[in-house]
Amino acid sequence: MHVRFGAFLLGALLVSTGAHARSTHVVRHGQTLGGIALEFRTTVRELIAANPRLKKHALRSGQTIVIPGHDDADPKHAGAVKASTERPTRWTGKPRHPGVVHLTRLATMEDAIATVRDRAGRIPKSVFPTFAKLLRAKSSATHAIDARLITLVGIVSDHFAGRRLEVVSGFRPYSPKQHTPHSNHNIGHAMDFRVVGVPNEVVRDYCRTLRNVGVGYYPNSVFVHLDVRDAPAYWIDYSKPGEAPRYGEGGVDPDEGASDVSDDFPLVNRLNNEAPREEEPAKVSVPQAPSVPENAPEPSESTGQPADAGPTAEPPPN
Repeated sequence: MHVRFGAFLLGALLVSTGAHARSTHVVRHGQTLGGIALEFRTTVRELIAANPRLKKHALRSGQTIVIPGHDDADPKHAGAVKASTERPTRWTGKPRHPGVVHLTRLATMEDAIATVRDRAGRIPKSVFPTFAKLLRAKSSATHAIDARLITLVGIVSDHFAGRRLEVVSGFRPYSPKQHTPHSNHNIGHAMDFRVVGVPNEVVRDYCRTLRNVGVGYYPNSVFVHLDVRDAPAYWIDYSKPGEAPRYGEGGVDPDEGASDVSDDFPLVNRLNNEAPREEEPAKVSVPQAPSVPENAPEPSESTGQPADAGPTAEPPPN
């Protein structure tokens, strides 16, 4: 009897300890306080209150911050410590119709609902013309859309509970003005899009879990880039429409510049003008320790100051 009670008490203590454990998040490159607040269903003010030393524009990659209200955290996407009872996130969930994708072409506001996976797990032949039409170029030129890209779009749609996907850009014929000489957009292997109601940072992070894809993140634009390739790639482009690309950390094999999209679809310019701007994080230089002359006296064991030094100066006020 005592053994059972002891085991019960120990279990209760473990549950209690886990329930009150603080949740933390390791900042990834390109993240902002606003984006992290959205992911964890909190506010920038609460994040700063939970991290008194945190300044609004001082985030750095690899930094660990405390997330207030850990029960609301999204462990899968935010890298947080799991709470004792996991809850579904506000963006993900089981789709009502798995394998059914709702697409909107933003340039013309055309809608399509396409079944990208039949009962046998195959792509119906009727889907290919639908994707080719909605992902056509500004000139109305079309190109066959890669089957694996269609499959991945279905996976992304299912992950975000079947939310509507807004297509910003799909097939784009080669242009000598494009920033990369070989773009997957030129061969129907890429799509720029956003998921209605989901922050682009969350969409980006999920797309990066997919196998052998290229993912582009544009903090100063309104879409996430996804393409299919033989090896994974990821880049961040801080440029604004009309600017040359300004790639941040992780600029591996980028597929386009932000201006490639805005030049092809003027609608993106208007959407970008409505989006908040984010500057590339400044590179922090680490101050070097002052050099010590070779003939400098040895420090005193009691004070740590040179033996012949004068009075210790008071530290400057913070």
